[in-house]
Amino acid sequence: MTIGSRALFRCSCPGRFVASSLLAGALFCALACGSTQSEPAQTPSDQSASPQQGIVNRSAEALTKLRQGPQGAAFEAYLSHARGVMVFPRVVKASLLVGGEGGNGVLVIKRPDGSWSEPAFYSLGAPSIGLQIGYQEATVVLFVMDDDTLRRVADASIELGSKSGVTMGRADQDDSTEGRVFTKKIYQLVEAQGAFAGISLDGYVITPRDKHNVAYYGPTAAPWAILRGQVPHQAGADVLTRALTVHSASSPTSG
Repeated sequence: MTIGSRALFRCSCPGRFVASSLLAGALFCALACGSTQSEPAQTPSDQSASPQQGIVNRSAEALTKLRQGPQGAAFEAYLSHARGVMVFPRVVKASLLVGGEGGNGVLVIKRPDGSWSEPAFYSLGAPSIGLQIGYQEATVVLFVMDDDTLRRVADASIELGSKSGVTMGRADQDDSTEGRVFTKKIYQLVEAQGAFAGISLDGYVITPRDKHNVAYYGPTAAPWAILRGQVPHQAGADVLTRALTVHSASSPTSG
């Protein structure tokens, strides 16, 4: 497909286009989405080497790094109040004059006992129009603050921002949430430099990665079934649970 004189490259990740040369589109797709080929369902014996386990491992590493870094206080404060957390460990901006952004990640929800669910797989993406030449990446963590928004995010593709009613706030503007009334549906914490520094995620789209969910859990692995514990536990997900463990015993839980 073309728009004017520009080729429109369709990436295999859901809902994402890159308006640029075919070369630029292929570069972005490889960076943001990994392989463009469909992955076969994984068995327990090869799960540790699967692309899905790689996303889980990178998400855990990103969370550990955030907790130990300069944004650690903000991370702990919002994590203790969040109903769910989305982690996108490697959101990329790759462009040749006109490019795109995106990355794979996971969503987990807080159970009534304060523990964390199995991870469901999602993508985060948005078009990017500008004259930025090169490649940058960022870690994005989204704290979902109420159960209604959590269900909307879990069930289907959703655009972030006021247009869809999913209002966004920044978690890096306050290290303490004591006594605070949360007025936004989702708060973002972004670790990045360059073009991503201070970025707003309004207009970005979150989409379930059904292919990854089925490959990791099996053919009946719908996102909400995963989050509600209706799929077999995957031992590889324990690394993410450890990274998310809240040290405060007084953390609120979801209903």
